[in-house]
Amino acid sequence: MGLQGMINDVLQQCDFPLGEHVNGELKKISKKDHLSISRLITAVENYPDENQHWIAQITSKAKDSKVPVLGITGTGGAGKSSMIDEIIRRYLLDFPDKDLAVVSVDPSKRKTGGALLGDRIRMNALISPRVYMRSLATRQSNLALSKHIKQAVDILKAAEFDMIILETSGIGQSDTEIVDHADMSLYIMTPEFGAASQLEKIDMLDFADVIAINKFDKRGAQDALRDVRKQYKRNHELWDVKDEDIPVFGTIASQFNDPGTNALYKKIIQILEAKTSITFHSTVQFKTGESEKIYIIPPHRVRYLSEIADNNRKYDAWAKEEAEKAALLYALKESKAHFEEKGIAEKSRINSTRSLIG
Repeated sequence: MGLQGMINDVLQQCDFPLGEHVNGELKKISKKDHLSISRLITAVENYPDENQHWIAQITSKAKDSKVPVLGITGTGGAGKSSMIDEIIRRYLLDFPDKDLAVVSVDPSKRKTGGALLGDRIRMNALISPRVYMRSLATRQSNLALSKHIKQAVDILKAAEFDMIILETSGIGQSDTEIVDHADMSLYIMTPEFGAASQLEKIDMLDFADVIAINKFDKRGAQDALRDVRKQYKRNHELWDVKDEDIPVFGTIASQFNDPGTNALYKKIIQILEAKTSITFHSTVQFKTGESEKIYIIPPHRVRYLSEIADNNRKYDAWAKEEAEKAALLYALKESKAHFEEKGIAEKSRINSTRSLIG
């Protein structure tokens, strides 16, 4: 068969849908068995028609559930996965007795039909046993969510997680699907959205409960924060609200204990409590404030290692130049001594010859 033939054979034998018979898994859902929950979600994806009998039970149970759902969406590359990881980390620290589930949707490529499902690469907090994480593919290239996302969320509600985070794939300017599946929505963007007029085209600025301008250490971040706050005011007609009270936050998700991310997390908990009538009883006081890049190396010394290397190279060049000068001087000195010695000997020989003649 050869190596490629063996690879193809393994893939062919493994390429079959799962989730056809999962009735036994329903008994374990209340125990929050992660494997059983995963199998049920897979069954919804692969055999939705064959499993209608228990899907209806799950849907009925989910209607009475008060589990809050936080929807997170934003442009591709804005840092959604990193932000979710920071929110999870703060949630676990804030509520030692609570758990949560995360559903991340990645886009399927139109050309190949495949999806990377790489969100968990960015999430380090998933290692906690109190966190369940499931990745889904859109299975359609023109949508930000999977068509089975409602059933997946219903399953997690039926499992009675304390909170659910739903993340869409990277979207453009007009996708607002997330608001139909979440109690509150967070829109994540970057300062690099272009001209201020571009903000008029972003639908999520009309619907998002909270907006995060991530990567706030980028150039022009303060201008972006001002422009987005103004646009949010116009969209929601909040003319008399102070800028600092507008739910738009500058964040640096890649920075440990970022004050802007702390303020964003606190606002998320406040809005979830207001919208769902659930009291979370927050126990940790996070330091809040405006995001500012914390430099391990001061900006004016960012190149200090390069400066050391440059200084060493300059010293080496100077030492080599001085060594060449010294070598040349030594050679001239030796040459002079040689000729002087030879001249003295020649003069002595001539004087001896003259004395013999005389």
